[in-house]
Amino acid sequence: MKTWKTKASLVAVLCAAALGAQASGHSDAPNIGPRSADGHQMSPQSRGVFANPKPTLETRGVQTLHDYIITEKEMWDFLFENHPIFKTYIPEGRIVGKPHISDRGEEYLHTGNSEQYTADSDDGSHRTKAVQYRLGAKSILDFPNKFIGPEACGECHAVQYEKWSRSRHAKVVRFPDEMEEVGGDLKKPAHGGKNGLLPEGITADAIYAVIGTPRTKYGFLDSYLVRGSYTVRGGLLKDGTGTVHAGSNQFSMNWTTFLTPEKAREIAEVIPTFPTKMEEFGNSGSNTWGVNSYGAKQDKEFLFQPASSYCEVCHTFKFDYQTKEDFFADLGNPEALREHTISKGISCEECHGAGAHLDGGVGGGMPSNCERCHQRFNYVSDMAEGPNAKPEDGFNVKMKGSCPSCGTEGSQMFNSAHYEKGMRCTTCHDPHEVTEGSYLTSVTKTNLKKECEDCHATQLEFFKTNAPHGENSCSSCHMPNMGSCEKFTAIQFPDQAGFDNVRASHIWNIKVDPIAKTLNPPEGKPRTSDVKGWTVAKDEDNHAYLDLMWTCARTSSQDITVLNGKGCHSQFQSELDEGLHFEDQKEIYGEVMEWQGPVQELHAKVINQIARIDELMNITRLSISEKASVMMMVDKARQNVALIEKDGSWGVHGPAMAKRLMNEAWIFVQDAQQTMDNAGYDKS
Repeated sequence: MKTWKTKASLVAVLCAAALGAQASGHSDAPNIGPRSADGHQMSPQSRGVFANPKPTLETRGVQTLHDYIITEKEMWDFLFENHPIFKTYIPEGRIVGKPHISDRGEEYLHTGNSEQYTADSDDGSHRTKAVQYRLGAKSILDFPNKFIGPEACGECHAVQYEKWSRSRHAKVVRFPDEMEEVGGDLKKPAHGGKNGLLPEGITADAIYAVIGTPRTKYGFLDSYLVRGSYTVRGGLLKDGTGTVHAGSNQFSMNWTTFLTPEKAREIAEVIPTFPTKMEEFGNSGSNTWGVNSYGAKQDKEFLFQPASSYCEVCHTFKFDYQTKEDFFADLGNPEALREHTISKGISCEECHGAGAHLDGGVGGGMPSNCERCHQRFNYVSDMAEGPNAKPEDGFNVKMKGSCPSCGTEGSQMFNSAHYEKGMRCTTCHDPHEVTEGSYLTSVTKTNLKKECEDCHATQLEFFKTNAPHGENSCSSCHMPNMGSCEKFTAIQFPDQAGFDNVRASHIWNIKVDPIAKTLNPPEGKPRTSDVKGWTVAKDEDNHAYLDLMWTCARTSSQDITVLNGKGCHSQFQSELDEGLHFEDQKEIYGEVMEWQGPVQELHAKVINQIARIDELMNITRLSISEKASVMMMVDKARQNVALIEKDGSWGVHGPAMAKRLMNEAWIFVQDAQQTMDNAGYDKS
């Protein structure tokens, strides 16, 4: 009898596992745990935990990381025996590409270089540690749970519910009949392209839900709650016919609506290596324009990954099953799973806990917060080295290819001055209303409870004088779209600030430099997106920074500033005069220095002159009234200097205003100096 049909003793499982080798996370991991008929096993990380478990559920009544990994064992027992990939397609040889088993052990103890951090931070306990993800208080494999659903919360919290219900947080998991942008028809050509939202061979009756919105992409969870990283050609998944192919699985908004064959050829005239033919998109491409391979390498490899391992961390949903036997009895039946769904989307209880503050609930505070999904790290040990380095300095941004990953807003912010001063996600964002307007738009405009100018009033005073830039917002330059949701490496060209960038950066700090780049591969490696190990650079203050290409000349089909600003200075989108299409960073630097240079030069002269006046005041022959006049002139100059310094942009926020202030300051100190010179000085 299989374990998912029994109430196996956790103690028995752990005792058997303890006979294996110690957890290593490498190829020498113990040969224990669930196994498919063709020999596929759970990850080395999970098997290592099975061999050397450190659970707390049975001893302390609290589920921690090892418990979470052990809990998934029965899910894998079931999938290896029942999922069509292992039950039908592999045994019959109807599969192109190999499944890569990705479970909780791999996702928590391997991704983000967790193993390196575990080794670097080991205090002798040899306890494994996760870098990239946070645990939800409850998962879909915890039975029973006390979730009551967002509608029940909305009975008393109407305002919060209304804000949430129209946001993307509420729409990250949708059932087929809820796909209003295509009228519930998932095979209908969508968003002006020729493809439906589901890939070839995948039909609505073979999936549990669609993952995605018009902002970025559409994927699916199949009827076994396994991530849709594959497609079926020459048949249908629901019938077990045709051939499974790795990849070609995800509808891409960017590829469909912006990167048409014509646009790709236009870009290739400037960037010769930009792909223009299907075969040039490589591992991240597919067999049809507009559908890419995500979580897969086309026809080579695909992640076999249940939602319990990855998706449910952020694209959350919960069931009302009371026992695991009931759950496994319905697994594979999408209609039954949907009927038993009590909550989906990033709903109330995902943050406030099951039942929240209600009598019998387990929440009431914030058992989970934004960082669960929006602070994905990569640990880079080299960044934690040096005389003044701290271990946390090694926590850089999770990357997808050469671009920051989705869900890294918090990890980008972690390396900022804003974070050091105490700013967090909810400082600016209302988590109930993360989407202003309709979630059906292809761009994101968030509703903010605090704007930049609430803290940066001086900068705003300069910026509003700056036509035409002053018509934009601070985020137009300080928060460019830089993040990738698709890991579409074939179109990632970070040195040209494009093109797989759909998520706003949260770095803010702009570095004015002709060559310094925000995104960099390991030292000595080529600057191509297929290189592993790209990181977000830091400046001399240990803060991440934006380079001038991303700030001024990025190309993005889903950056609201670029779209509303006539393409800004992108050489591929700009509608401005050709002379304002910036092709490289040095060109932008030259433009910026035309603003900053005169202001900085005058600033230095005024500072030196004030210092000279202060020194000469000790020997001047000024009368009382003349001294008062000199002091007033110097004070006015100091005020202008203080404004320039507080603004900090040296003329970029408001070139004309900055020049005027420094010219006035120079006149003030010259006038003061002339008055003193006319009065004469005592000999020292």
